[in-house]
Amino acid sequence: MTTVTLRRWGGAVAVSLPKKILALLGLDAGATVTVAIEDGRVVLAPLARRPTLAQLLREQAALERRIGRRTTDEAWLESAPRGRESL
Repeated sequence: MTTVTLRRWGGAVAVSLPKKILALLGLDAGATVTVAIEDGRVVLAPLARRPTLAQLLREQAALERRIGRRTTDEAWLESAPRGRESL
């Protein structure tokens, strides 16, 4: 367990998290966390991150390599509009 000291920061009180803990959580300055009280304890939890388009494309490429084929539905991609969708 790590012990830290609460400090005044403007009109608030802040806690400084050690670099090792931040690294374990994959967090850095500017990260967004939720703050909750559970059973008399303050609980900080990383806010779920939205993946970037680049991350999604990398995951898609890795999936296609793993299964050995493309995952697109060519017939659907090449079909004509059927409703009010805009292309």
